[in-house]
Amino acid sequence: SLDAPVMAAGRGPGGGAAQILHGGGAGANSPNRWFDKTLQVVVGEDGTCGIVYDPAVIDGAVVANMADHALQFWSVWG
Repeated sequence: SLDAPVMAAGRGPGGGAAQILHGGGAGANSPNRWFDKTLQVVVGEDGTCGIVYDPAVIDGAVVANMADHALQFWSVWG
């Protein structure tokens, strides 16, 4: 199911980055990654979060500015 969480146990070092980037493989959470989309905001069950984007379509500075704005917003209103 696309709505089922992936358990954080046993991911090891770099596991959070793998979950954000590609979902951990076909047996884990890769069906939840939409690689044909320009921008994805990924939020894990354990609070790990990240942004996956296609750099050919949007500039990295724009995404970094958006992420910085979101972090500032959450630090005030979170």
